[in-house]
Amino acid sequence: MVPTSDFPVGSADVDDVPHQPIAFRGFRYVFPDTPVATASVDIGHVGVGFELFLRGELTVSARVRRSPVDQRAIRACALKALRAMAKGVMVGGIGSYAPTVTAPGLEFVQSGYRFRAPGTMAFTGTCTIDVARRCDCGTVGVVGAVEYALELTATPARMIDAEPAKERAWFLRHEEELASIGVVVLVAVPIAPGQLVSR
Repeated sequence: MVPTSDFPVGSADVDDVPHQPIAFRGFRYVFPDTPVATASVDIGHVGVGFELFLRGELTVSARVRRSPVDQRAIRACALKALRAMAKGVMVGGIGSYAPTVTAPGLEFVQSGYRFRAPGTMAFTGTCTIDVARRCDCGTVGVVGAVEYALELTATPARMIDAEPAKERAWFLRHEEELASIGVVVLVAVPIAPGQLVSR
């Protein structure tokens, strides 16, 4: 089978230039203990906060098609790819025991949930990441399998409305309210550049 190409025959991409050197640069990114994306929804008597946490390590590789290699430019491209990774995260099925989390290049698989007083439910599982981004100096790939936690916090508008202290009571109290929200698009939080290190 003839391998396919991202570039048509006769294109002027530098990969078609004979003896053009191709450089590879590897990085490691460890997620900090802060959310990668958040959102908040006010449905009148209850405010709902969404926080998505990713925990683990990603491999970031840069395939550079230009020479000489500008190390600062490659790092900037890697950071842009990481920033784009958390954009477009959508949460659906809110109010159920298994809300869906979707995003381009990310696959979320829930394994459980846990309640944290006074009003937070954390849905946990694994997230497989495989995304690529074109930049001025080449192509950057971000891959890895990490843990995720989607935390939903329901805060009553009146302090007199005390939160339930158990999982089942939390679902029973907020199921209809949360289901009325529909789908929420989370907003990506700026990443921590210091967490990106060379391999």
